[in-house]
Amino acid sequence: MYTSLFKKDDVRVTQAFSSSHKGVDLSRGVVRQPIYLPNRAVSGTVWKILSGYTKDGVEYKDAPIIYIKHKDGSGSRYIHSYPKDVKVKVGDTVVAGQQICCTGNSGHSHADHLHFEWLTKWDDLNTRVDPAPYVMNDKEATFKVGDVIVFTGVQNIRKGSGTSYKTTGETKVGDVYEIEDGPRFSDGYTWYDLKGSDWVADVGKFKKYEKPETPPVTPPSAPNCEEYIKRIETLEEENRGLVEALGASQGQVKLLGERVEFLEATLKSRDDEIRETDIELDRVKEERDRFEAEKNELLMNGTVKSASIGELIAELWKRITKVFHRTA
Repeated sequence: MYTSLFKKDDVRVTQAFSSSHKGVDLSRGVVRQPIYLPNRAVSGTVWKILSGYTKDGVEYKDAPIIYIKHKDGSGSRYIHSYPKDVKVKVGDTVVAGQQICCTGNSGHSHADHLHFEWLTKWDDLNTRVDPAPYVMNDKEATFKVGDVIVFTGVQNIRKGSGTSYKTTGETKVGDVYEIEDGPRFSDGYTWYDLKGSDWVADVGKFKKYEKPETPPVTPPSAPNCEEYIKRIETLEEENRGLVEALGASQGQVKLLGERVEFLEATLKSRDDEIRETDIELDRVKEERDRFEAEKNELLMNGTVKSASIGELIAELWKRITKVFHRTA
């Protein structure tokens, strides 16, 4: 019989659900068979894993019980796996077709198998019901054309939908593909054709790709406007003081400029006066020299022999004053 718990067609019910057996025991007759989250669960969260339990006064260690809460609020329990075969941890999000554990013979058990329970309310053991209608003959595809999947493990890629087809490659953890054909059921597996590649069997090593959520961006807190307004007012006041100081400095510069112009004009006037005085001095010297020459000539000719010194000086002065009157 087929069940998506094993993804196989040859699964046997070794003990059915009853009032004293609140689950179903399943086996393929092969030890440590992979067990997957069934199709009906769709997806869920691992919310508890017990490391052991006590039954009829007997304590069983290293006998994990895995609790999963399904998307719709129902739940399931997986019992008798060995600790080393538990493939999930508390807090994990799981999807249909993802491996949970393996069959085993831990705890209160007499042979390798899976004891599986279905709870209509995920955290209430009193709501356990017969799992058969939920997981037996539930051969339905977990994925469909157009789904994007991401690989969580390494597995073969084959040319066709069956184990007899040639291997054409191998997946890597993290590979992302889109399904473009399938599902097909062959050799106890569900097969999907990958876009841009070939076929893979659903052995619990890929799941639907969920785009990472972008964390919400927290807008920056509004700045303290009052503080900025006060700062602006202070800067404006300082600016006004600087403008006033600049105006006063410019006034002083203007006055200094005017003073410099006045002094330069006065200096030029004094320079002009000095030049004119030099010219007059030169004229007086010329007149003196000429008078001296005339005096010497008269003396030589005997014209002024009888003239007294005072008369000569008076004549000299008269001539000098004539020169000044002529140049004035």
